[in-house]
Amino acid sequence: MPAGTTKHAAAVEPMPAHVEPMLASVGGLPRTGEWAYEFKWDGIRAITYWNGQHIRIESRNLLDITFRYPELADLGMSLGDSAVVDGEIIALDDSNRPSFAMLQRRMHISLSTARRAMPRMRIFYYIFDLLFTNGRNIMDQRYDERRGTLEDLAIAHEACRVPPSFRGAGSKILAVARDHQLEGVICKRLGSTYQPGRRSPEWIKVKIVKSDEFIICGFKYADHPGRRIGSLQLGAYGRDMKMTFVGSVGTGFSREDHERLLAFLEPIIVPESPFQTKVDKEVRFTKPFYVAQVEYRRWPKNGLLQQAAFKGLRSDKSPHDIKLEGN
Repeated sequence: MPAGTTKHAAAVEPMPAHVEPMLASVGGLPRTGEWAYEFKWDGIRAITYWNGQHIRIESRNLLDITFRYPELADLGMSLGDSAVVDGEIIALDDSNRPSFAMLQRRMHISLSTARRAMPRMRIFYYIFDLLFTNGRNIMDQRYDERRGTLEDLAIAHEACRVPPSFRGAGSKILAVARDHQLEGVICKRLGSTYQPGRRSPEWIKVKIVKSDEFIICGFKYADHPGRRIGSLQLGAYGRDMKMTFVGSVGTGFSREDHERLLAFLEPIIVPESPFQTKVDKEVRFTKPFYVAQVEYRRWPKNGLLQQAAFKGLRSDKSPHDIKLEGN
């Protein structure tokens, strides 16, 4: 080093205030190229920010959900001086399988009851990407480089995991996911950068369980006087941003679901249908405020959902994001 010069530390970059998660396109297993494969978990997306003093957890639609997961309050201690990480919050059932239905109890909980809910439900944060670390924004780095840096953190926290990422042999990983009754597999191109808010072909989700989000546009009572939901009428926005009727779901409701859905939907009943097509006269139409997660056996092109089951409400997703992608 020349005389009179000193070695300067790398400049510290500002931490992003918000990051919209990068999204995967629906497709099949890639046939060419270099890819990594991760299991698809039945949970909710969460971006976590650690500035060295405070931690903040945001949902996919950028809502602050930190208070709902007090187990993660001390996670920052495992993330270095500063970090932004991407991952998925899941709840495990008695068989140690991810359960979106169980996670519902935490997704809609109030600030006053969040801590009391901790002993009754195990939640885990599965961290699968690192976007910012120790004053450096690394979203423009390759996936495999970001993944290596994430693994080097050696996160030690009882409510967190860095789930496995496998290179090659995608068909074998998909078979393992099927054997363990998981949702599917996420394929990530090794050279892909992190593209906030974009549904990118560099990430591909391969589904085993057919499941999607739909907008609740109405409901039918199961009995009179109405104390239970008989069915939900579902829709999605088409390319012209007009609401398209995709069918109904009438199974999968728990007692808590009946109570929660009626409490949410009855105050927003409207007289007019949002659909261009005719729907049963007994339907109470509602404002398109809520998003439902639904599993189904078949969804014929230009047809209606078949053998559908309600899985829960998605408070982390906006109705405006629910669009027909071509079933």
